[in-house]
Amino acid sequence: MTKYSSNRLTEKWTPTLDQAFGTRGTKGREGEEFLARVFDSWGWEYKLNVSDRQAQLEGRDIEFRKPSWKRFYSTDVKNNMNSHGTFYVYADWLFKVKCDRIFHVNPETGWITFYPVDKMRQAYDTTKPYMTFTTRDRLPFMKSSRNKDEKSN
Repeated sequence: MTKYSSNRLTEKWTPTLDQAFGTRGTKGREGEEFLARVFDSWGWEYKLNVSDRQAQLEGRDIEFRKPSWKRFYSTDVKNNMNSHGTFYVYADWLFKVKCDRIFHVNPETGWITFYPVDKMRQAYDTTKPYMTFTTRDRLPFMKSSRNKDEKSN
């Protein structure tokens, strides 16, 4: 099977992550849906950008806003946290996304960690292709939370 840019399975735009990326796309969609449920539980407004091609290409999976905030923020959702709370930040996507925040999630455990993209870009060790963090072992500007829903234990 031919792989295209960003590990896409097809050159054409597809309406779902599952069609574009196969198993990886399904995992990404599940992460986005989980974060939408978390935002619901927090009482935040949000908009999933599933069918917005430009937003998806720029890494703006969801736009969200706490009711007391004046504006919406955008996030790239990374469903790359393991069951022990370890997650990875990769230089290749960190420095090209056009969103405000990144949320790392694990829908099975309910853990999330999030941070401002600009702060991570400043702190990132550019001599490495990726950096490893955990929900406990993280930089001061990162925030972690555990959110229970119907899927998490």
